[in-house]
Amino acid sequence: MKVLLAFALMITFLSCSSSKSSEVIETSLGKIQGFQTDQVNFFLGIPYAEAPIGDLRWQPPKPVEAWDGLKSAEKLGPSCMQPTNIGNSAFLDLLLDGYGLAWYEKLLIKFFAFFAPTLTTSDFSEDCLFLNIISPKEAKNLPVMFWIHGGAGRFGSGGDSIYLTSKFAEKDVILVTINYRLGSLGWFAHPALSAESVNGVSGNYASLDQIEALKWVKKNISNFGGDPNNVTIFGESAGGQAVGTLLSSPLSKGLFHKAISQSGSGILGTRSLRDNSRNRSAENIGLELAEYFRVGNDEKTLAKLRNIPARDFIQISNPEKDAELISNVTQNVDGYVFPFRFHDAYRNGFSHNVPYITGFNANEGTTLVPLIFPEPIFKESFSKENWLKEFWEILLDGFSGEVPEILASYIESMDGTSYNAATQVWGDIWFGGPAYYSAQKRSDDGLTTYLYFFERSVPSEKQTIGATHALELAYIFGSFFPFVARDDWDDKLSEIMLNDWTDFAKTGVPHKSWPKFSSSNPIARIYGDTVYEDKLREREVFEALADYFDKF
Repeated sequence: MKVLLAFALMITFLSCSSSKSSEVIETSLGKIQGFQTDQVNFFLGIPYAEAPIGDLRWQPPKPVEAWDGLKSAEKLGPSCMQPTNIGNSAFLDLLLDGYGLAWYEKLLIKFFAFFAPTLTTSDFSEDCLFLNIISPKEAKNLPVMFWIHGGAGRFGSGGDSIYLTSKFAEKDVILVTINYRLGSLGWFAHPALSAESVNGVSGNYASLDQIEALKWVKKNISNFGGDPNNVTIFGESAGGQAVGTLLSSPLSKGLFHKAISQSGSGILGTRSLRDNSRNRSAENIGLELAEYFRVGNDEKTLAKLRNIPARDFIQISNPEKDAELISNVTQNVDGYVFPFRFHDAYRNGFSHNVPYITGFNANEGTTLVPLIFPEPIFKESFSKENWLKEFWEILLDGFSGEVPEILASYIESMDGTSYNAATQVWGDIWFGGPAYYSAQKRSDDGLTTYLYFFERSVPSEKQTIGATHALELAYIFGSFFPFVARDDWDDKLSEIMLNDWTDFAKTGVPHKSWPKFSSSNPIARIYGDTVYEDKLREREVFEALADYFDKF
């Protein structure tokens, strides 16, 4: 009976909103028409670049050609190619388990795809370079917020339901969400591709997609009532990393005017195009992936690789090979799209001089570590006595050095098992340390930077994951999962965070009581059971991690 009642309520909810056609918008490429609901216009599935298929696979995005007649923008375009049995779907399972939901509640959330696109092959395509615009009906010269979704650079979509909210429009801000190429189709580097390129580089196609979408916005957003001279890029996880890395790309300069990185920076997880001195280069990984497909490095390499079906590039059946050759591909320092190592860019004043918010969640690893290292695998992979040192070496790929003493003391102060400690320290190292470092170094160079810390947990005795990775998204977008425990404070906190983000987009100042971060006054805005400004409780840990990054 509970299941049937929940289905009935959900169907009733989804059928309540009515819509009608929006006004026709004239873009630089042709006319489009979306739909309007409750004084908010939705324009979905707008192509911003040509389909990267055939000879355009692993090429920089090509500007889309103009069209004749009226193009409908009432439906989402396909999501970019990605696995459907791991990644966001597995993360969602861990998230819902951690919320303590009943089986039928989890079933309904997944059925209605509130976080991920419907997981059928027809929803994914190489032809995926689309963006979505959500704007007030009477928009005129409004600030624009440009969302870059997360998903490890391998999963997700700008069309995920959680992002398609009218909340920003209600604050007189235009929201743009985008798709960009993922996994090996978005980050694959290879000497043959570099030789083909006029710039002598390869990889970073996903970053070039993001830049192309920003160019489209600059050229067209005024037709939707947006101000092309007031664009804020923001993103979470891999999207936060995208924001952090775009801050140092000369190709993105002038395309945005403010930036927000949520749980992502670019300091960890990136590599060089060719230099193998710190970790495996992007081209070396590309050579290994081509060899996996039995493609050698000769004059026919690219033709053979481009002839392989796209679905073969999104996942390798051997989990170890998949982790080595696909999960490990991301932004690379190539001297063109990204001239500098990203921690160098932060500390040497090479990031764009725009106001910047960066931050992270209190318990990032509680859903990520079980995704990467389920507890049985963790126990098999790491020795009981030296797990921290072994863990450190994996996490700090590309860096070398001893574990800071304070980190060992920090772990000793924790209650619970080594695995529980690992879930905590993973998030602190991977997200907390880099966010603190980037805030510290940018502020030292006189660049306006703000730090936040999110520590609100779901208000339920059944929850087990705390302020986990991506939990703040529900508050920023006002898109709470049904059935997940929530009280009046959660709604108020959502309003506070949305106001801070949109005020920042409007003025460059997120809140009058939120001071700029500095090394001498390292104050963060803390979102938890209350909202306040203070130094982080574990700031000495994050300062030690920042000092560690600064040695290299």
